[in-house]
Amino acid sequence: MKLLPALLLLLLRPGHGGAQPCPPLCSCSGPSVDCHGLALRTVPRNLPRHAERLDLNGNNITRITKTDFAGLRHLRVLQLMENKITTIERGAFQDLKELERLRLNRNNLQLLSELLFLGTPKLYRL
Repeated sequence: MKLLPALLLLLLRPGHGGAQPCPPLCSCSGPSVDCHGLALRTVPRNLPRHAERLDLNGNNITRITKTDFAGLRHLRVLQLMENKITTIERGAFQDLKELERLRLNRNNLQLLSELLFLGTPKLYRL
């Protein structure tokens, strides 16, 4: 029985399966990650895997890569409005199986690649 508390402490140490830290400058509350209005040029790395909502509105992001949202399997709402996005790589949303809402208004997108939303079966609002 003494082994159980020690095992729990080990599992909850940072980087060992416990809660993931919030990206620098962003604020996190439960499953929500708020990184809006921070003049970010790229999507922050090491986003919490449990995130369900991600607000990146009002930044200076120009490109969405296929690795930016990799592993965010629980993400339901992704807000990317009012950035400077010109390119979204094919496969950028492929891990987002739970994605329901994606906001891309007020960007510099001219063209979306074929099959960009393949792998997002629950997406109903774009």
